[in-house]
Amino acid sequence: MPSKRSEINEIASRIIAVSALYPSNREFLEKCGITNHSLITDLKKKRIKNPGADILAKVVRGSGCSGSWLLTGLGGMFDKEADYVEEEGVSYVMIKGAISLIEEFEKRIEEADDAELTNELEVKLGKLLVRILERRGDKIN
Repeated sequence: MPSKRSEINEIASRIIAVSALYPSNREFLEKCGITNHSLITDLKKKRIKNPGADILAKVVRGSGCSGSWLLTGLGGMFDKEADYVEEEGVSYVMIKGAISLIEEFEKRIEEADDAELTNELEVKLGKLLVRILERRGDKIN
C-alpha cells in the first residue's frame, strides 16, 4: 500500500495534469473557481502537500474531470458520459485534444503512402470546417 505522502503527490500530479489541458494555469483556476492563483505552482513545488476537499471538488466541477480518477488514478481522466461542452461553447479539453490530433495527422500525412486515407481525412476535415463556419455565421445573424 502506498504511503500517505505518495498519495498526496499523486493527487497533486493529477491536478497538474488537468491544468495542463488549459491555455494557462490562471484560466484553469478561474474556470474551477479557485482564488489561489499560485495553486498549481504550489503543488509543483510541494508547498501544498494535501489539497483540501474543497479544492478537489472545485477541480472536478470546473474541469469536468472524473472525481474517481482524481482521487485514485483509476479509470480515465474524463468519464465517457461526461459533458465536454461548456455553456458558451467547446471546452479547452476538446480543443486541445483536437489540435493535438490534427498536429499528429499533419506529421503523418507527409509520410503517408495511402492516398485514399489521406483524401478521406481531408474530406472529413473540410466538412467539419464548413459546419464550424456555418455555425459561427448562424450566431452572428
